[in-house]
Amino acid sequence: MLTTCPHCGTRSPASSDACAGCGRALYPLTAPPPPPPFKFRTRTNYVRLGITLGVITLLVGAGTSSGMLMNRDDAADDRADSRISRYKMVDTGASPDPSPTTASASPKEKKKKEKKKEEESASPTPSPSKTSSKPPAPEPTKPPAPQLPAGFRKVVDDHGFSLAVMKGWQRQELSPTQIGYMAPAGDEYLHISEIASAPKASFIRFLETEQAMQESGNGYSRIRLAHNTFQGHNGARWEFTYVPESGEQMHVVQQAYIDDAGTEYTIYFEAAQRVWDSQEDLIFRTALDTWKQP
Repeated sequence: MLTTCPHCGTRSPASSDACAGCGRALYPLTAPPPPPPFKFRTRTNYVRLGITLGVITLLVGAGTSSGMLMNRDDAADDRADSRISRYKMVDTGASPDPSPTTASASPKEKKKKEKKKEEESASPTPSPSKTSSKPPAPEPTKPPAPQLPAGFRKVVDDHGFSLAVMKGWQRQELSPTQIGYMAPAGDEYLHISEIASAPKASFIRFLETEQAMQESGNGYSRIRLAHNTFQGHNGARWEFTYVPESGEQMHVVQQAYIDDAGTEYTIYFEAAQRVWDSQEDLIFRTALDTWKQP
């Protein structure tokens, strides 16, 4: 058996006292010490061991018991929750019916409820309204255009207005703002005038023109001069006679008005006094009844 020198590492027989390499003393191999002799446990050790085991047993038993109790309580709670959940109501926003265990209503409340029921039963129920079986009223139709008297015709002028005149009468443009329709004999005629942005009311203009005619000495004589309303507009009507340079007395009637745009329209009719009769009135009335401005 060889041993290693702790100083130089040379291996030498284990029975040598000195190293074969360096000559130093070797550590001889010694056998391990024998185990201690076996001692039998005394009574005191057994008592201590028993106490220790008993304490451990008590702790384990207590833990097991508490775990079982907790599991039992949890199971009981689950069963109680399941029983309660079967009687839970769904919240629909309506107040629940009174429980049969609540106290019954007082006699006064019962009397009030009975009285209310009697009043409701006594009050008549409203009968359903009857729907009308009448057919819907027809929409109003526009009145037909007035028929022209015999011997008249309707004209639509180049200036945009329209009216009815006697058949055979000829159109003449007297000025840029005056249009005339003349009878073939030349003793009667209609003419239409318009003044844009009229500076004064028709009645005032007639008064001023009348004053000028009175001062002219032409035999002017008023028949009528008055305010009126024509086709929804403020106007005036003027009727008179006068004697022009020809010496024959003439009869004049005219209607003037100012529209919403400020333009004044005048419908003027003149005829010799010797031929003035109901036919002349018809000519002027027909012109007014059929007049339509541009």
